[in-house]
Amino acid sequence: MKINSKANLNFSKLSKDKNKIHLSERYAENFFIKKTITHGANLVLKMLSAYFKKYNNKEIKKIEINFTKPTYTNQEFDILVKKKSIFLTVNKVKNVEISINAKKANLNRAITLKKLILNISRIIGNHKSKPSLILKTKILKNHSKKSNVNITKIKKNIFSLKLSDSMYTSDTLFVKLIKKEKVRFIKKNKAKKSKKKVLIFGKNSDLGIYASNYLKSLGYQIYFFPNYYFTKKEFKADKIKLKHFLKNKVFDYIFYFISPKIEPYKKVNYNYLYLDIFKIIYNKVKIFKTKIFYPSTDYINNRNSVFKNYINSKKKAEIWISKNDSHGLVKIFRLPQIKSSQTYNLFGFYDGLKISILKRKINTFIQ
Repeated sequence: MKINSKANLNFSKLSKDKNKIHLSERYAENFFIKKTITHGANLVLKMLSAYFKKYNNKEIKKIEINFTKPTYTNQEFDILVKKKSIFLTVNKVKNVEISINAKKANLNRAITLKKLILNISRIIGNHKSKPSLILKTKILKNHSKKSNVNITKIKKNIFSLKLSDSMYTSDTLFVKLIKKEKVRFIKKNKAKKSKKKVLIFGKNSDLGIYASNYLKSLGYQIYFFPNYYFTKKEFKADKIKLKHFLKNKVFDYIFYFISPKIEPYKKVNYNYLYLDIFKIIYNKVKIFKTKIFYPSTDYINNRNSVFKNYINSKKKAEIWISKNDSHGLVKIFRLPQIKSSQTYNLFGFYDGLKISILKRKINTFIQ
């Protein structure tokens, strides 16, 4: 199952939610999510519809909805219905979770519940100028029968919407998205095209895009490793593809910006990307004396357990480079937290610095 652009537009008209983050790819590119995403309310309604098909004649007493990840337009997803919960998954990862407390009833209240959810989408989608995303929603039976709407600021870009009608009362936590830093490089008219060739790993990463645009403005010839993401399960195949791509190709500089989304407390072994794949690249290009920009982290000496696995992988990579790079081809840059799609946290737990700080590091590297 998936929701396309036309379905987004139709739901926008139905709910009167004019949030352009769901409708315009060009607009979405201004933010850290990059692509348009489906309406959270639309996903919830489809999940509840699947629930009521399986468990008819039910009246909702309480539901709790948790959006763990955005679901992008045209992204395939599955809905799993259980007696007390519903899950929406993308590639077996839970993007939306709903817990349900319901009772048997002669009259199904799904229509009343749908109206409330559409109103939540309308109010949040049209709140102020910046686009919003719903994070969590709790809906209960409204015993007072009073209607009410109230929005309060929790902190920074986090808000709470309390909305009630004659049947239900709800409390929704939502976030206002922060725009990416606008960076424009002016190409010097008199600058001749450089013979220097640059290969960038991380074609779609914010760091890769920034570096390519800046180096292009200086006249460098930019090449990208194909839009292909390495996976540990396909190590043998990845290794063959990587060696085949690098065969007989000579580059003056390589920027290694491949990185997954770094999430706090997540137990992930990053060695495969930060060390194993990098070893193959280094051993393949060292005969050409290719210089390599290797991004490490300022957190390297920090015992912060929030990013423990990430830090350990970067440490191992630095140790390997110091022992094996006898010709000094690799330049390690310990970067601070930078605002990017890989690191940006919708809840605002860590903001990071502007991506333009990378310019000074690049200049140091290519001197």
